Amino acid sequence: MSSTTSQRRPVRAAVTILLAVLMAFGVSAAITPAAQAAPQAECWTPQANGEGRGYIYWNYGVNLKSGPYQSGCWNTGWAGGGSMIYLHCWTYNSYGNTWWYVRVAGTDTYGWTSEDNFWGDSVDENGDGHISFHQC
Repeated sequence: MSSTTSQRRPVRAAVTILLAVLMAFGVSAAITPAAQAAPQAECWTPQANGEGRGYIYWNYGVNLKSGPYQSGCWNTGWAGGGSMIYLHCWTYNSYGNTWWYVRVAGTDTYGWTSEDNFWGDSVDENGDGHISFHQC
């Protein structure tokens, strides 16, 4: 049994007892089911520094984000069409989309962009004979 499940049992038991006491005194309580919550955007700055680079597609530029989500995370900068970006690490967001934490070449502009926004190169940037793409 998980610790989350075992922690919930005392709470459920207390709620059941409270409802029984209220009903015994003639107090009615309406219980409504909780609404299904939408996935919460998780915005963060990773520490990984991987290898590889990519290029934002020529026909558009993109806002870089503070997390791997189009909405729910703020803009950290802009990468124009054709900009070279350095790939630091990648992750899947709660929708199953692949996002990369990148830096725009020649700048101190960092942020997240969807894998759909660029095409990439596998480059052994540190010359160790291995190409490493890190998961954030």
